[in-house]
Amino acid sequence: MEHLGELRKRLGYALIGVALVSVAGFAVSDQLLDWLRAPMEQMLREVHGPSSRFVVIAPAEYIVAQLKAAFVAALFIASPWVLYQIWMFIAPGLYAHEQRYASWFIWAGALCFCGGAAFAYFAVFPTMFRFFVESLPPDIAMMPSISDHFSFTLKMLIAFGVVFETPVVTIILSLAGIIDPTRLGQYRKYVVVVAFIVGAVLTPSPDALSQLLLAGPLLLLYEVGVLISRIVVGMKGTPLQRAKAAPDSTKEAGKT
Repeated sequence: MEHLGELRKRLGYALIGVALVSVAGFAVSDQLLDWLRAPMEQMLREVHGPSSRFVVIAPAEYIVAQLKAAFVAALFIASPWVLYQIWMFIAPGLYAHEQRYASWFIWAGALCFCGGAAFAYFAVFPTMFRFFVESLPPDIAMMPSISDHFSFTLKMLIAFGVVFETPVVTIILSLAGIIDPTRLGQYRKYVVVVAFIVGAVLTPSPDALSQLLLAGPLLLLYEVGVLISRIVVGMKGTPLQRAKAAPDSTKEAGKT
């Protein structure tokens, strides 16, 4: 119960930080929505002409889209704060000399999270939206709903952000001794299956292209994480070796 109470407190702090940033993000939500709909608009105008546009099919649909955009933008902007709260939850279980990895975990994790969203926007969206638009019969014109389109794109941004955390998670677990990076290569065939399952679960669209565009980077990031973990553990040593070498190898709970 003590651990659950601490987890609830850290989640509460994280949500408060995201909520505060989302209030400020609502002021620029129109610009965020223009930015999010740009890839699809470009594809629509290339295929169906310059008159193609988005539609609204409910009275409050655009306002709800603004709220979603502000919240997701705040999630990315406040990602260092969210990761800091995660670290504060797991830090009491680490050795004192291991807790110095906090800043690395926070900033590398935030960078990978935002990098995943950037990869989705600049590399995945153009290819995926072109496939969606060009796969329609000639007598059918796509007029996407604002709410449906933004819900889809925002979920994809979050999904890619989470997937791009793979190297950070792999390295942290290797440094903590939970996994052995020298043996991770043996499980590659299982990782391939898991990657496509994750792609099917995280992508809001059931098409195979979206799953492939998510599973491919996940496999690549897994290999990157394994490679860096082997290098880092080779340089730093195993947790037992670091604990013996550290002058204060006892666990100090609650300190960072």
